[in-house]
Amino acid sequence: MTTRPRTTSSHPETVGTLSVSARRLTAGAGHDGSGGDVHGAVDTPFGTRLLIGDVMGKGPQLSRTADAVLGAWHQLAGRQRSLEVLAVRLHSLVAHSEEPDRFVTATLVSVDPDGSAELVCCGHPPPLLLRDGSAVAAAVPAPAPPLGLLDLAQGWCAAQPIPRSAWDRMLLHTDGASEARDATGTFYPLAERAAELSAAPLAGFTAALAADLLHYAQGTLQDDASLLAVEAAPVTPDT
Repeated sequence: MTTRPRTTSSHPETVGTLSVSARRLTAGAGHDGSGGDVHGAVDTPFGTRLLIGDVMGKGPQLSRTADAVLGAWHQLAGRQRSLEVLAVRLHSLVAHSEEPDRFVTATLVSVDPDGSAELVCCGHPPPLLLRDGSAVAAAVPAPAPPLGLLDLAQGWCAAQPIPRSAWDRMLLHTDGASEARDATGTFYPLAERAAELSAAPLAGFTAALAADLLHYAQGTLQDDASLLAVEAAPVTPDT
């Protein structure tokens, strides 16, 4: 018997200077129901901050670690100016948790009001930058190990700039999306499909991409897949 993945979504909302739309697709048959994906968006004095991550491992502890990371990120995102230090603080949480073998791949982004951004990738796929009908992965010359394993890189990670001219829409995702497979075992062409669907409004974009991903995987995902798409929020004239 095949269990169809469950889809959860959040309606587009305004967070800081960004419009945000998120979708999570839950894996199907054989999945124990304890998801390790985590994502969030929060307005801070240092810009609008984004997080997407994936707790590695199996078992009910995944949700506990995911909740702990998300909770700590919400607490620290508005207090810590440096994105690198924020990542290191999260690393310390994971490294000193009750599951010392646990680690978390994560991408952290901070977007300034003018649309310029910076990015830290800790063992996680970089976001896709969508502009003029194309989608390319953000360049990460110095990717860091996952949270919990940063000691392999002297306990540090480097932020990379994302110029405003590089994107109109940004798509953060977990590898459950980019590594979904069809019946032949071929990976889902996430960048290609995202570019093809990018003309849709933000909510329609995430809805269409999620539906297309499920169709490609014939309704059964082997891993949870999360999508977090953002773009500049419309400016509301003063009345």
